[in-house]
Amino acid sequence: MPKLKTMVSYETTFATYTVDEQIGEGGAGRVFGGVSPDGIRIALKLLASERASADKRARFKNEIAFLLANKHPNIVTVIDHGLSKAGESRVSFYVMPRFDGSLRAMIKKHIAPNDVLPLFSQMIDGVEAAHLKGVVHRDLKPENILCAGKTLAVADFGIARFTEDFLVTLVKTGPSDRLANFLYAAPEQRVSGGSITATADI
Repeated sequence: MPKLKTMVSYETTFATYTVDEQIGEGGAGRVFGGVSPDGIRIALKLLASERASADKRARFKNEIAFLLANKHPNIVTVIDHGLSKAGESRVSFYVMPRFDGSLRAMIKKHIAPNDVLPLFSQMIDGVEAAHLKGVVHRDLKPENILCAGKTLAVADFGIARFTEDFLVTLVKTGPSDRLANFLYAAPEQRVSGGSITATADI
């Protein structure tokens, strides 16, 4: 991913974060790398203004609410969040710790056999912690598992199904809506009207 031509600042109620590179992009947003006011490396996920439909804004708000409440070490946490002006509109963003990369990058570099089960165990712990709160991720794939050294954290709950505890905004999934990456989606996610439960993540 390219470096930005200029540094860009994002302001919240209590802090200003500066980003200088794009490090990822998904269906609803972009992720940038930068620093906090005290010089700590951060990642900032921004809901892309050109894709900010009412549905995606609602899902983004629910994702922020869940990650703000999260305290589990194997699920990404939100440090801060705010709104950024994009033309005539304002789009949401949140700030999270900066990770070294994703599980995909680890796989490409090769994972030592002795590390496989400990890493897999961390993934399971993160997914189980979400399930215990009634949250179904629905988009588990190597790109959505972030790593810092040998510590893994489940990320990108953008299309997750939340219980009322974390549901800030109601989002209706239409019968023709297909969620998740087809290569990693459970069979019930590949057909219209399928009942999606925690087993889809498993």
